[in-house]
Amino acid sequence: MKRACGGIPTLVLWVWAVVLVIISGGRVVHAQSGTGSATGSALQVIITERAVRHIEERHWPDSPAQGAGKFNQGITEDSLKELIREAVANGRARPNTNGRPGQIFEYDFGRPIGTTINGGPASRLRVVVSPRNQVITAFPF
Repeated sequence: MKRACGGIPTLVLWVWAVVLVIISGGRVVHAQSGTGSATGSALQVIITERAVRHIEERHWPDSPAQGAGKFNQGITEDSLKELIREAVANGRARPNTNGRPGQIFEYDFGRPIGTTINGGPASRLRVVVSPRNQVITAFPF
């Protein structure tokens, strides 16, 4: 049996990874790091139900939240996840702001995906990811 990490069987590591994803209620999204990544290695981003709920409550087209970018009418959970996947795969990565942990990925789709805070057309997506690779939020800007 193959061993990794100081003799722990590789299968055991995979089982624990699956258990953690199930417990967190998340889905793993495989993507390549964007041009801002120093490592250029594959990145796994977890999109939890909690993150999707937050994005829907604050950034969905019919959200009453003030001071927040909104997605275009017709957005679905599946299309949101595709946008996130593409932004993480192709966007520029930078550290989170104000000393908060994690990373921010930004990507310009070259087409309108929503509106900015000020109500203008937005073609860019910002995705905030925790140090544990969980999506915290995503919104047009």
